Amino acid sequence: MKFFNVAQLALAAFLFSSTASFAEEDQSNSDTTVVETATISALRIPTPEDRVSGNVHRLDTEALQNGKSPDLEDALNALPGVRMETRGFGGSRRLQIRSSGIRAPFAVRNVHMLMDGFVLTNASGVSPLDTWNPQWMAELEVLKGPVGAIYGSGYGGVLLGQSLQRYNPANASQLSGYSRIATNGSNNALTLSEMSSESGFQWQSVADSTEWTMRGFWSETPGGRIHESNDRKQVEVHRRKSNDRARFTHLWLGWMAASWDLPGSLNATDAANSPAQSPGSTYDAHVDRMRTWLGYSTVRNQSDKQSGLWVYLQHSDKENPFGTSAFFNGYKDESEQFGSVRWWGAKSKLVGNDFKLTWDKTAILRAERLSLRETDLPPSAETYRYNIESITTNAWASTGGRLENDNWQIDVQIALEWMQRSTQGEGVGDGSVNENSYDPIVENYAHFTALPYVGLSRKLHDYGRVFLQYGKAASHPTTFEIVNPDNYTALNLSPERANAIELGWKGEIPVANSFIHYSLQGYQQLVSDAIASVPGANDGVFVDNIEGLKMTGIEAFFQTNLDFANQRKLQLQTQASLNRHSFAEVAETLPGTPLHASSFLVAYTAKKWTLSAMHYWNDQMPLHNSKNDWSNAHQRLDAWLSLQSKANVWQLGIRNVLNAQYSSWFQTNAFGGRYFNPAPGRLIWLSWKWQIN
Repeated sequence: MKFFNVAQLALAAFLFSSTASFAEEDQSNSDTTVVETATISALRIPTPEDRVSGNVHRLDTEALQNGKSPDLEDALNALPGVRMETRGFGGSRRLQIRSSGIRAPFAVRNVHMLMDGFVLTNASGVSPLDTWNPQWMAELEVLKGPVGAIYGSGYGGVLLGQSLQRYNPANASQLSGYSRIATNGSNNALTLSEMSSESGFQWQSVADSTEWTMRGFWSETPGGRIHESNDRKQVEVHRRKSNDRARFTHLWLGWMAASWDLPGSLNATDAANSPAQSPGSTYDAHVDRMRTWLGYSTVRNQSDKQSGLWVYLQHSDKENPFGTSAFFNGYKDESEQFGSVRWWGAKSKLVGNDFKLTWDKTAILRAERLSLRETDLPPSAETYRYNIESITTNAWASTGGRLENDNWQIDVQIALEWMQRSTQGEGVGDGSVNENSYDPIVENYAHFTALPYVGLSRKLHDYGRVFLQYGKAASHPTTFEIVNPDNYTALNLSPERANAIELGWKGEIPVANSFIHYSLQGYQQLVSDAIASVPGANDGVFVDNIEGLKMTGIEAFFQTNLDFANQRKLQLQTQASLNRHSFAEVAETLPGTPLHASSFLVAYTAKKWTLSAMHYWNDQMPLHNSKNDWSNAHQRLDAWLSLQSKANVWQLGIRNVLNAQYSSWFQTNAFGGRYFNPAPGRLIWLSWKWQIN
């Protein structure tokens, strides 16, 4: 469907080349430490949205709490440079921001996660994306690239979520909820057992400056393939309280139990002819995960300064039978205890008549204990491939300042990080399991680094704002990269080091009675000692530090909301990215990243109904470091109708309207050409959101 691709590029060209005059903007020296409407928190110091660089995007409630997707996948894939993949709507999740996930085929690494200010990413750098439900999120900010190191190490970026709407002591008690059902996109006969379902509720009460929120939801998804089902249950309790001394506290308790099957990847022939096949079903490959957590925060706001303290504790257990062939199968048992403490403070003062200086300081301490054991299938209590226990401590502190006036903004930061991990255990060493021949696995990892960040932006009168920024980041080998998967010995990897520079331009163009908001930026990112997986013997992989990883790209984003008579509105949004990512000594193009990607959203609203359509397109991408194997370009078109009243919102939609055949999860560098994870065909969904005051 080249028409859609040409249309998206044509719209982007029109928006970018428009010669309409730019609107004058009124800027003031209001206190940057006070969070107001239309501010972004991703740069630590709350920043008016029009002063934020183009690599920061904000997803609002409407984009997140949408019935067309039970996960964050569709919302994140509408942003340039971001690629999220899931299996079976709620199963395995993988997230790449500018190819940050090249070393993470089954997890989220190199991307930091914060919810309500709490640091959720564990001490070695793994983020629990499976805990987030977009139906329970008020907004999400996405910060891309090494500049995300202003919240810790990692060169992918940062996800900053808000689980609740802004606190308002005048709110009345209310009960709300949602339900969603959908076909699974397979060719099987339509029965209730083949339907996906999800339901949730939220009760909220405010009295005496204290707000209580209780939430629960449950979901079941059969999946479009054999052995692709998943289910999840989650409960949360929030208590927020405000007092007269500008002190605000938040208590957060949560529990989650989830299970998802792992169908495995197919080669090109099977993916085209028998997309429902599942190599993983032979080995009952799946994940059973349980998490419990507790968080407490206190924040103070005064006229010229702000400070906060966030404490978070989590316990997690996971059982993971895995396998897709006689060469690759086994059983992992994992237990993790993790805690984080984050402190932040900022203060502003006027400098002369025109400038304001804001100085902020922050520190994050994370500690983690992980026990990990792998055995053959079926699991054995007497013999194992390896059995390790790892203690990780990560201390990170940063200080910096912002100098700004109506036209200029300069941000400077220096961060210092100390990472230490001690691992003890043993493994079979030669790859054969024998209870009498274990070799020690010992790791004493320690690394200290300095991470600078510099950002400069200037308003060009009526021509928007240009920005230039440089960031440095480090990414450490995680606890799951301690043991060599080929022979069960210690890997002893070095940390990755990334340097990136970005140049961009953002602003708004007046059109009709609204504005076209746009951003355009180019970036180059160099990663030394990159941790990468390449094919090993049989069906295994070989993990090592490799030089020459380079990411170069151009990203564009445009959005407008046009208001017409009789409460009619038209929303248009499009994004496009050009990706030229490579391994100089390994591959000319980086496996797993499309050469180009784009999306286009159109939504027309007339009083109580909205008709929307979303089109995603990904160009071909390489699948292997050393072979000339490429995926075909693929696309997807979604459409849905929303009907709303004061207390109800109904949505009826079709996902993959054109029944396009595509893969949403490519397993790069896979043995035997098993790269493809076919996504569901055309499916129909219906959702209902309700509220009782």
